[in-house]
Amino acid sequence: MDRLREILENDQSSELEKNAKNSIDGDFDNEVEVYAFTIEQALQNAADALGTSIVNLEYEILEKGSNGVFGFGKKPNRILVRRTSYMDTSKISEGMHPDFDSHNTMIMNLDGTFKVQVRKAGVMLKVTAPKGEGKPVDIASIIGHLQRREIANFDQNAVRKAHERASGDWVRIGDYIPSPNDSNFQIQISPDEMKAFVTFSKPERFGRVPDPDELVSGLKGKNVHYGIKENVVADAIDNELFNMPILVAEGDMPIEGKDAEIRYHFKTATDEVKFAVDEDGSVDFHKLDIIQSVVVGQVLATKVPGMKGKAGRTITGRIIPARDGRDVKLIPGTNTQPSPDGMQIVSTINGHVNFKNGRVNVEEVWEVTGDVDMTTGDINYPGTVIIYGNVNDTFKVYSGGNIEIKGNVGKAEVVAEGNIIVRQGIQGKDEAKLTCGGELFARFVERANIRSEGDIFVTEVILHCHVDCKSNIYVTGGKRSQIAGGHVRALKEINAKFLGAEAYTETLLEAGIDPEAEDKLIEVVHRRDDISKELSEITKQLNNLSMMMAQGPLPPNKEESYQMLSLKNIELKEELGALVEQFEELQKYLESLGKDAKISASKTTYPGVKIKIKNITLPVKSEFKFVTFYKEGPEIRYVPYEKPKEIDEKMLAISKKKI
Repeated sequence: MDRLREILENDQSSELEKNAKNSIDGDFDNEVEVYAFTIEQALQNAADALGTSIVNLEYEILEKGSNGVFGFGKKPNRILVRRTSYMDTSKISEGMHPDFDSHNTMIMNLDGTFKVQVRKAGVMLKVTAPKGEGKPVDIASIIGHLQRREIANFDQNAVRKAHERASGDWVRIGDYIPSPNDSNFQIQISPDEMKAFVTFSKPERFGRVPDPDELVSGLKGKNVHYGIKENVVADAIDNELFNMPILVAEGDMPIEGKDAEIRYHFKTATDEVKFAVDEDGSVDFHKLDIIQSVVVGQVLATKVPGMKGKAGRTITGRIIPARDGRDVKLIPGTNTQPSPDGMQIVSTINGHVNFKNGRVNVEEVWEVTGDVDMTTGDINYPGTVIIYGNVNDTFKVYSGGNIEIKGNVGKAEVVAEGNIIVRQGIQGKDEAKLTCGGELFARFVERANIRSEGDIFVTEVILHCHVDCKSNIYVTGGKRSQIAGGHVRALKEINAKFLGAEAYTETLLEAGIDPEAEDKLIEVVHRRDDISKELSEITKQLNNLSMMMAQGPLPPNKEESYQMLSLKNIELKEELGALVEQFEELQKYLESLGKDAKISASKTTYPGVKIKIKNITLPVKSEFKFVTFYKEGPEIRYVPYEKPKEIDEKMLAISKKKI
C-alpha cells in the first residue's frame, strides 16, 4: 500500500505540474482535482500547484476514498480544490508598494467566489464579487460544478442573473428533489447537560444540507430548550462545516456569590517592621514606623458588601443553584464607632490604632515595654507615651499629650505638649533637649537643655544645665536638692536647698523674666545694631555718589549702584522701624513681669552664684544661709527663707503622679 501511495503521489505531482504550466499559459482555471488519502495532503498539493497558500483554498470531496480491508483495496479521495482569494504580492516583490485606499489601508486583491447548496427550499447559489484586481467568477465554473454534482434541475437563466449580480446573497436557481444523498446530522449532549454539539455529514452529489429549523427541532426533540445558538447553526450550514462537532447550545454556569469583606486602613499585623534606608544605603533605625497614629473621625475600616450568587441553567432548563456571598459583621472596639450607614468604623479620639480579638481599637496611651532604641525607633505619637525603660542616646520621643519615662534619658530629645515625668534622671552629655508644654519632673538633671511652660520639679540636682521655665523651678525633696553650674531662668521663682557648690562653681540664676521673650529681645537688639551699622555704611556711599552726581551724570555702573543702595536704604530703614517697635513692646512686656519673683535656698547659697532678678544682678561673694532673694527698687535684697506654699504636697503628688 505504501508503494501505491508513492505511485499515486508521483503521478499526481506530474499531473499538477502540467496543470500549473497550463495555468501560467492562461488556460488553467483557479481549481484543480486532487487525489489524496487525507484532506491535509490534498490541500498542500493543490496549494503547490496553484501557487498560493492553503488559507486561500476551499475544497469539495467529489468521491470518497476507502480504507480497504486489512490494508487491501485502499482507495484515495477524489477532491476538487478551488482557490478563493489571493493577495497580489508581485508589486511588493518588484520593489513597489501595494495599493492603498484613502484611509491608508492596504487593498487585498481577492478573486470572486461562488457556493452551491441544495436546501429544502431549493438549489441555492451565492456569487461573491472580486475585490481589488481579483478575477470574477467564471460562469463556466459554476455550470461545471453543478454538473459534477449531478444537479440537473437548475435554471440557467437564474444562474446567469446571479452571476451577473454577484451580490453575495443566496439565490434560488432550481427545485429540490429528495435524495438519499442528503446530509444528516447527529446531536450529542454532554453528561452535565451544559452543552450540545451537532455534527453535519457532507451531502453527496445533489444532496441537500439541513435547514436551521430542522436542527432546532432536533435539539428540542432531545429536550434542549435553553441556550440554543441559532446564529451558529445558520453559520455552520452556510459555511458548510461538515464532519466536525459544532457547539450549538450552551447552558449558563452558576456564578458563586462574593463574600463581604472588611478592608482595614492600617496594618493589622504588628510584627512587621519596615526599616527606612538612607540614600547611602544605611539603615535609619530611628524611623521604624511602628506607631499607627490616628485622629478623631479618621476612617479605620470599611466594609465591602457581599454579592448574591447567580443561578445557572442547563440546556434542558434545569436550574443550578448558586451560593450567595456570606456577610461579615463590622464590630467597633474601644474608642471607635460605626459610621451612620454602618459601613465604616471611625476613631472617636486621637491615639493609635490596633487590632485585637477581631476588633478595631484606638488607645490613648502608647506603651514601650523596654527602652527607646533601635528596636522601637523614634516615637511620634499624638497621645500619651509611657516608656518603661530608658530613652537612649540619639533617639527622639514626641507626644501630643504627656510622657512618662520609668528609666533615664540620655543624649536624646524629648518633646511633650503636656507633662514630662522622668522617674530616674537625665544624663544629657550637653546635648539632651527636653521641651514640654506642661510641667516637668525628674530625680536629677545633668548637662541637659530644658524648656518648660509649667513648673519644673527636681528632687536631687540640676547640674551644669541650661534651664528655661515660664513658671517655677523647685529642687527639693532629696538629700542634696541642689542647683550648681549652668544657666537657670524662671519667670516666677527658683527654689532649692543648695544654690551653687562648695567649689564656687559659676552658676547664673535668673528670675522675673520670660526666657523666650528675653532671648527674642537679645535677638532684636543684635539685629538692630547690625542694621544701624549697615545703614551708616550705605549712607556714606550714597553721599559720595550724590557728590559725584552734582558734578555730572554718573557712569552706568555707578548709576546702578546708586539705585540699588537707595532701595536697600529704604528696606533697612523700614526693618529698623519695625525692630524698634518690637524692642519697645518686648521691653514693656518684660518690665511688667516678675513683681513677686524670688530666688531661695533653704540651706546654703555659695559664692560663684550670680543672682539676677529682672535686670538687677547680685554676684554672691560669701555664703548665705537659709535666705530668699528678691528685688526691691534698684537692689537685690534678701530675707529669711520663705518656703513655697504647699510645696511638700506638690512634690509628693508629682512623685506619685500617674499619666
